[in-house]
Amino acid sequence: MRFLQNAVLAALKRVQLFLDDNAAVLAAIVDLTAARKRLDAVVASFTTHAYDQDASDRGAKGETAKQRQLRVKLRGQQMEPIALIARKNLRTTPEFAALQTPKSTVNGEAFIASANAMADAATIHKDTFTEHGLPSTFLDDFKAGITNLDTSIRDREQNYNRRLSATKGLDQKEKQGRLVLSVLDALVEPTLAGNEALLRGWQGARLIRRRTGPTAAAPAASTSTGMGASPATPAPATPTETTSAETPPTTPPVAAA
Repeated sequence: MRFLQNAVLAALKRVQLFLDDNAAVLAAIVDLTAARKRLDAVVASFTTHAYDQDASDRGAKGETAKQRQLRVKLRGQQMEPIALIARKNLRTTPEFAALQTPKSTVNGEAFIASANAMADAATIHKDTFTEHGLPSTFLDDFKAGITNLDTSIRDREQNYNRRLSATKGLDQKEKQGRLVLSVLDALVEPTLAGNEALLRGWQGARLIRRRTGPTAAAPAASTSTGMGASPATPAPATPTETTSAETPPTTPPVAAA
């Protein structure tokens, strides 16, 4: 979730708290039933999209690491022994090329295709491989490893697609959230004109803070009071800022006669 999206969601949640804390006072002067319903719906959907984006991103990264492990295991424990036996005993067969391990740079769907081709070729010469030391279950183990890797690839793509969908949803909810805040501001602020304390509380709640911390609302506060900020007084130089060696001479040197 981008910084401004996070800031909008935080403002929406602060507004919820403000409306809850001052429900009795506000109910007597303005009807916020429809606006509050919309606010709650946007917050709920906003939060869901944020969770989905983060979970999908973590899931995709996890599957990427998992694929690397499965690929290394499949290559080392299944494919390389098959390729070694094939180089010693099956060079003259039509299937020899398919019985060689792909380059180390091959991954994803290309690796799956190579592994399936090797499994099919190994099936034709199964007896040769078992005679030279591979277990009788080597083909089943090989195909199971391919299935696990293929499943991980598909899971990563699903996580990637869910992340794209959640990201698009967050863009929409940011716009909707800003609109909800504007509508509520138009309803609430005029009714609080005579209540300075509640008005300040409302303005702080609905403010989209572009910086974190207590200084985020400082510019708005100084503007609303109409008082300009006094110019900052420069801090005195510390002894380490200027030394005698660094200070240029104040008078030009006298030329020698």
